[in-house]
Amino acid sequence: MEKKAKRSYFKDEEALLRIGQKIRKMRISNGMSQESLSFECELDYSQINRMELGKVNFTISNLYRIAKVLNVHPKDFLD
Repeated sequence: MEKKAKRSYFKDEEALLRIGQKIRKMRISNGMSQESLSFECELDYSQINRMELGKVNFTISNLYRIAKVLNVHPKDFLD
């Protein structure tokens, strides 16, 4: 039986941290807690927390959900 090759996994930790910091800044500017943002985005609180800390490689879909709730364009999270 042939062994499957391990999938290559790329994670730009510096970029994730910058995006997470922007999410946090915009969330606070909107007067929202992580809990309220997670509720409005229908994401788990721990997911928001890990995103803000740059600990998770999240999807574009999640970034769009957060942008919609914070009333910003998703590109505002990028450099």
